Amino acid sequence: MVKQFQLYRWLRFIFLATAGILIVLEPTKSLDFIIYIVSAYVAFYGVLSLIDGFSLKRKTGENNMNMGFGVLALIVAVLILFVAKFLVALVPPVLGIILLANGINQFRDSHETRKTVNVTPWLDYLYSALLIIAGVVFILNPSKTIIFLYQLFGVALIVLAFFEIINSRLYGRKK
Repeated sequence: MVKQFQLYRWLRFIFLATAGILIVLEPTKSLDFIIYIVSAYVAFYGVLSLIDGFSLKRKTGENNMNMGFGVLALIVAVLILFVAKFLVALVPPVLGIILLANGINQFRDSHETRKTVNVTPWLDYLYSALLIIAGVVFILNPSKTIIFLYQLFGVALIVLAFFEIINSRLYGRKK
C-alpha cells in the first residue's frame, strides 16, 4: 500500500509539472492537449483503482469502494473529453458575474455599515470597486481573462507538483 501511495504521488507530480509547464509556456495551444492529459490521468487513476478493487475482491471475496471509484473515474474521464471545452468557455463570464455581484454587495454593505458606525470605509469602497472592475473585465473580455486565469492555474500546478515531491520525501523518511 505504501508503494502504491508513492506511485500515485509520482504520477501526480509528473502530471502536475507537465500540465503546469505546458500551460505557462503555451496557454492557447495547450488547451486541447491539457484536456486529453487530464482525461488520461483520470482514466489511468480509474484503471489503477479497478485493478486494486479486483485484487481486493480476489483476496476477500467482497466488493469494495475501489471498484466504484474506478468506474466513476472512467466515466468522468469520458465526460471530460466531451464537456471540458464548453465549461472552460463559461468560466470568465460566470466568474465575471459573480465578481460583479460581490462587488456591488460589498459596496452596499459597506455603505450600510457606514451609517451605523459613522466612519467612511475607504478600503471597503476600494475593494468593491476592484471587484466590480474585475467583473466587468471578465464579462467584456473573456478570451484574455481566460488565458490569464489559465496561466495562473499553470503556475499553481507547478507549485503543487513541487509540494508533491516535498511531501513524498517527507513521508519517505518517516518509515
